[in-house]
Amino acid sequence: MIRRPQVAIVGAGLMGRWHARACRRAGGRVTAVVDLDPDAAHRLAAACGGAATAISLEALPSGSRLDVIHVCTPIDAHAAQVRAGLSRGAAVIVEKPLAPSAPQTEALLAHARACRSFLVPVHQTACQDGFRRAARWLDGRPPRAFDYRACSAGAAGAPERADEIAAEILPHPLALLDVLLPDTLAAIDWWVDRPAAGELLVSGVAARTAVRFLISMHARPPRHELMLFTDEQTVTVDLFHGFAWRERGDTSRGWKVARPFAAAAVSGCTAAANLARRALRREPAYPGLVPLVRGTYEALADPDRRPFSDRHTLDVARARDRILQQIVRG
Repeated sequence: MIRRPQVAIVGAGLMGRWHARACRRAGGRVTAVVDLDPDAAHRLAAACGGAATAISLEALPSGSRLDVIHVCTPIDAHAAQVRAGLSRGAAVIVEKPLAPSAPQTEALLAHARACRSFLVPVHQTACQDGFRRAARWLDGRPPRAFDYRACSAGAAGAPERADEIAAEILPHPLALLDVLLPDTLAAIDWWVDRPAAGELLVSGVAARTAVRFLISMHARPPRHELMLFTDEQTVTVDLFHGFAWRERGDTSRGWKVARPFAAAAVSGCTAAANLARRALRREPAYPGLVPLVRGTYEALADPDRRPFSDRHTLDVARARDRILQQIVRG
């Protein structure tokens, strides 16, 4: 990693604040904050130790060094901010979805290559310790079933945005699936149902793995989890908190009786250990974001080591488009 990357945060809202925190934890330094609201920019800049502020990247002094730009604006503004960041020679981290559509994603990736730089989408769940541990437990063997569930309160104050927020969650399971089963997204025939606004049920088959996503803006309590079923074990990943546990595949009568108690004990102990670990790391939310940011900073010296390849980024975008297009047709 180059010595203490110089970073700009574009978008001083909630995610901009979390990215600024992740930047510092990953060894970077926020030297500029960009937001159309000067007051919001000044507040975040002050929290970052007095960074420069501007209403656009173009308004920052052209000679100021920026190694990485974090784009944390609404999705409709991503393309312009990404292009502006790339034009300064910086690598760019972009909140998900990277762009509104796969063709736009492909164009931005091509522009990054032309600028001899790279883009990293914020697929932070795939960078969590728990998910990585789950992938190791599978040891390269595809699961029988991939079952993802997200019950979000994100639309509680904006019910008119329920479908939009559900669509913004879609890159999470797609990214996780692509990391576990690379190069399979393009071959999946998706079955999609939308029972109500903000409710999404998606299923398909990846190679020989049954796949299901449930995304709900109304089901409670809020949860974000992945279950992976194999012949030998069931692995559960708590994506809200970034930890995983597994249950053995014993079929004996005694184990059937003991299983609920053993599962509760293992999950409870794992949750407690994970909470202590996150407290030591000062990681109150968005587990996986700091490793993703750190990996991006380290890739400044070797872009081939960036957290996600262009192939991954584009396959996720194309799969998301195909799923959303089915909703429109329905």
